Amino acid sequence: MGADDVWEDQHARLLAGLAASIREKGLAQTRLSDIVGHARCSRRTFYKHFADKDACFVELTEAASRIVLEQVESAIDRRAPIAVQIEAAIDAYLQVVMGDPGLARTFASPSLGERVLIAQREAYERYAALLVSVVEGDSRRDPDLAPITVQRAYMLVAGLHQTLIRALVRGEDLVGVAAEIKAVMKSALAPRAQAQAR
Repeated sequence: MGADDVWEDQHARLLAGLAASIREKGLAQTRLSDIVGHARCSRRTFYKHFADKDACFVELTEAASRIVLEQVESAIDRRAPIAVQIEAAIDAYLQVVMGDPGLARTFASPSLGERVLIAQREAYERYAALLVSVVEGDSRRDPDLAPITVQRAYMLVAGLHQTLIRALVRGEDLVGVAAEIKAVMKSALAPRAQAQAR
């Protein structure tokens, strides 16, 4: 194993170590000793990769966001009606969130630092860009669909995310919440989408 492979392995283990500790005790209670313990690395190794816990969490946030976005995008059939695409995208997003609720719940933590909040906003921008792209493709095929602005798309994806986090924190049924999110998205994106889905 070369030096680059060792570095990448350590880096991945540290990110996984932070995720494991968050699931176990939450972000606020996670200490550096927890991260390196889960990662089977030393503190010295940690500081070769990250300046502090926040820097590690920012990167974990960005990595998780990319994975979720890839899964959502791959779930969308761009040839399907917009209502079907909305269903598929939200189902894919929910599947990821429900697959790791302990980590997802962290985004409601009052201990999130400014760098993490910036990383979240950047993730919303990527989701908004995907939403704009999906609707643009549909509006070219369907003259009754109007393109969506990035501002409106951002409002929708940020609201979707915060609504899911709220439901997780409160222990609410995510299936019911998903139905509400789908209704809002269909209403905002395409008034006829409700009829298309039936």
